[in-house]
Amino acid sequence: MNTIIPEIYSSIHSLLDNYVPPLVPRAGDKSNRYDMYYPYEVELAGRKYPELYFAGVAAYDKYVGLYFFPIYSHPNEFTETPASLRPLLKGKSCFHIKKAESQVLGDIKAMLDKGFEFYQAKGLIRH
Repeated sequence: MNTIIPEIYSSIHSLLDNYVPPLVPRAGDKSNRYDMYYPYEVELAGRKYPELYFAGVAAYDKYVGLYFFPIYSHPNEFTETPASLRPLLKGKSCFHIKKAESQVLGDIKAMLDKGFEFYQAKGLIRH
């Protein structure tokens, strides 16, 4: 594993911890995954779900994956991805981070805050 990967993973893991509570962390089967859920039933796009996934981080050999569900569930509200994150977006809601740059980590924090506040405003997450 690239030596910078654990540092990036740890930084994003710490950012996610800022949302506990009301979010609840869940580690994957392996120690390389950390996800945040709102553990109550929510209705999203007319469908009920037993819980709501918010975001997660996973460490891989060559990058750290940041999974950010608000950009997937509400793409119209998250069209303005920060410039430092745009080239890192792979697919609809996953960012591949390979460098521990302060600008990138700052933009990740801002994006997470925006997503959390948006979900609260929509009543999807209650404090």
